[in-house]
Amino acid sequence: MLIAMEANTSSNQRPVIQAREILDKIERGEDVEYDGVIIEGDLDISGLELRTEHVKRTDEEKEGGLLEDLGVFSSQINITNSEIRGTVNFSDAHFEELINFGGSEFCGDAYFWYAIFGGRANFRGAEFGGDAYFGGCKFIGEEANFSEAEFSGYAIFSDAEFRRKADFQRAGFDGDADFQRGEFDGYAGFRGAEFGGNVTFFDAKFSAIIAEFRGAMFDGDADFRRGEFGGYADFDHDQFNSDVSFDDTKFSRPASQEVACRIAKRKMEEQGDKKASDDYFYREMEAIRLGNGIKGTKKLLWPWKVQFSEMVSPEKIQVFEWLKLAASKVWRLIRYDLLEYIFIQGIFGYGVHPIRLFGFWILMVFLFASYYWYYDAVEGASAWFDYIWFSIATSATPGYALYSPVGHYKIVTGVQAIFGTFMWAAFIAYLREKVAAVMRPAGRSRPRGRRRRGGRREMAPPGERIGMV
Repeated sequence: MLIAMEANTSSNQRPVIQAREILDKIERGEDVEYDGVIIEGDLDISGLELRTEHVKRTDEEKEGGLLEDLGVFSSQINITNSEIRGTVNFSDAHFEELINFGGSEFCGDAYFWYAIFGGRANFRGAEFGGDAYFGGCKFIGEEANFSEAEFSGYAIFSDAEFRRKADFQRAGFDGDADFQRGEFDGYAGFRGAEFGGNVTFFDAKFSAIIAEFRGAMFDGDADFRRGEFGGYADFDHDQFNSDVSFDDTKFSRPASQEVACRIAKRKMEEQGDKKASDDYFYREMEAIRLGNGIKGTKKLLWPWKVQFSEMVSPEKIQVFEWLKLAASKVWRLIRYDLLEYIFIQGIFGYGVHPIRLFGFWILMVFLFASYYWYYDAVEGASAWFDYIWFSIATSATPGYALYSPVGHYKIVTGVQAIFGTFMWAAFIAYLREKVAAVMRPAGRSRPRGRRRRGGRREMAPPGERIGMV
């Protein structure tokens, strides 16, 4: 621990260090080691003479004021359990080694715009009293640790790239949090995080094996629209006290889509948004179908039970087990990936897409009418509209009026009657449910709660900033 002996001492017996002293060490390329101190002044590297590294910028980035030359830090920075009373500006910096602000308090705004963290970045337990800007940062070291960090103002991580582990477990966000267009290539941990304001993961990409939001609490709006989850997305035991959106979000694992869409469906039901609730119900049922399909992992119960050991010798059991697995794959393919996909999801739309269902009904009417007309399969019909009328009557009710099918074409009309009346009944049932939903009073969403984190701080309503207690 290197602390200047001539440093002043504050009233709480912690040494007071001037920011200029730290900046001089950075400019000389020396390691910065401070623990339990108070730093007066702004930590602003914009005026320092540092070794630079040229990076290419797009025209849009140049117009936004981004620099093409980054200041390179070849030494470590350790400022832990300290209080930084000024503004911190490490924007456009390249940290080749460890940067550690664990347990420190940023009283002012903290700027790390488009910084590159080549080593480990540790902000565990840090407290950001102002706004925290990490937009466009690249965390290419082994870990970006923000676990148990407290953000009182805005937390900006838009366009940030986390190449390895991104740890935000039990972090607290009092204000809005912005992770839109973020890229998480490694483990993304938000387990037990608390979002007091609005949070957006719009267009974010999670390529890691797991993106963990288990036990997270969202008091404001949670926006996951157009996100991509390449691995397992864990939303179990989450609490959403306001709006949540997974519109156009892609899930590689059906189980993740099922849970996420079920959460959003129930939230829409509470708010009385029947259309949005139906859309999420459709995607939930689709996920269940995919989970049962040939690519799924859910265990299926067979309609029969066979004990191979009672039929064949032990050395042949493995062959029968392989045959059983192959039969299981064929069963999944036929039942879930073909029949349910075509009829239950595609045509009937799980009962929430009546226009599609009615469209298929009309299409079926004209296809069968064309078939009857081509083969002259209806007795008593002469004009094209006779065949259409016969097809409509067959699809709506198994009554043929003045017409009747000829010979073996009765089997075809029987098949049409089965599917037609079933589709028509499903359409009527949906309309009945729709009318009943309109007559019911709209649901209410739960009010946004106020709570304390570890007895230290009370979460404020979205948009309201609070200071440290």
